[in-house]
Amino acid sequence: MHSPAVNPSHRVPRPSRGLQPARRYAHRSIESVFHFVPALRRNYLILFAFHWLPGCAAPQGELFPRLETGLVFPPPPDIPRIRWLGELRDSGDLKAARSGVEVFQAAMRGPLPPIPFSSPHGLTLREGRYLAVADGTGGVVHLIDIVDRSHRMISGFDKERFGSPMGVVWMGHQLYVTDAARREVIVLHDDGSLAQRFGAQELVRPVGIAFAASINRLFVVDSGAHRIGSFAPNGGDVQWLGERGSGLGQFNFPTHIVVAGDHLWVADTGNFRVQMLNLDGHSLNMFGQKGDAAGDLSLPKGLAVDRGGHVYVVDAHFENVQIFDPEGRLLMAFGEPGVGRGQFSLPAGLTIDEQDRIWVADAGNHRIQVFEYLRTSS
Repeated sequence: MHSPAVNPSHRVPRPSRGLQPARRYAHRSIESVFHFVPALRRNYLILFAFHWLPGCAAPQGELFPRLETGLVFPPPPDIPRIRWLGELRDSGDLKAARSGVEVFQAAMRGPLPPIPFSSPHGLTLREGRYLAVADGTGGVVHLIDIVDRSHRMISGFDKERFGSPMGVVWMGHQLYVTDAARREVIVLHDDGSLAQRFGAQELVRPVGIAFAASINRLFVVDSGAHRIGSFAPNGGDVQWLGERGSGLGQFNFPTHIVVAGDHLWVADTGNFRVQMLNLDGHSLNMFGQKGDAAGDLSLPKGLAVDRGGHVYVVDAHFENVQIFDPEGRLLMAFGEPGVGRGQFSLPAGLTIDEQDRIWVADAGNHRIQVFEYLRTSS
């Protein structure tokens, strides 16, 4: 068979060679764009970081802004003595400053979850700046810098974990922590690392803790043994004060302790009273009794003494704070059961700083409430 003849008019015309350089140019242009995009993106992000991110930085907020309708105790028309300042529920309440990078990262991936309080119990302040909080139920210790607004949560030391931290006190740059579950005192450097530990052979249930700088002694309330241990800072040379009972110098499930001048104030919780001792452990005075009248105590816990010598007593059953003079006469009380401002649920420890601010561990409400003592000319 013969191949059919090809009609020249049916041939597909070939493209002109003049178009081929244009195709090659277009191909190279597309490649060059794709090679150029990453560099463009990188340069854009650099310009974005230098010019836009600094303007996105969030400044540090006011820790406790003054409210127009402030809460004071007693309420008008009486002269106010205590003012409610604010509360801390988690690290977000510190209102820390954020850099532009931190703001951008939060916008892209969402904000980091705040560090919450679970059941704050004991608390202490150093230099009016460094707040330490023992969180018993959470099994952690919170270290907070009120000035730069940082918040760290320490869950243990070395490869071990806290059991139930209850009391804290600063001694210089070291933090002493009582752990009721571990039955010992754990000492941390201010960076959270372990310095030492002691008391596991002597203590039954350590709760409150205080330091007397004038005699360089550490006082630990052993609630389970109904006594107070006086230790050297290294944990040695222990001396025991008191025994179980209801007489002067005896205790029944004591919980909290504070040093004020040459005196120890002890919450003798099971005896519904507060005892005042000298630094040698001899009982000098006591006040309080079981009841529901003004000045009675039901479950005394946290203690603090302000610069005027007033004794503040937290009552976890009445869910308030009562203020007494050194002789045990009731001056006033503030707080009530509830979840609002100035209300408490199972309050525990408290401390007073150099600015007359009163920090109360509101354990049942998972927060710390802060008040201010209003001084008068009289």
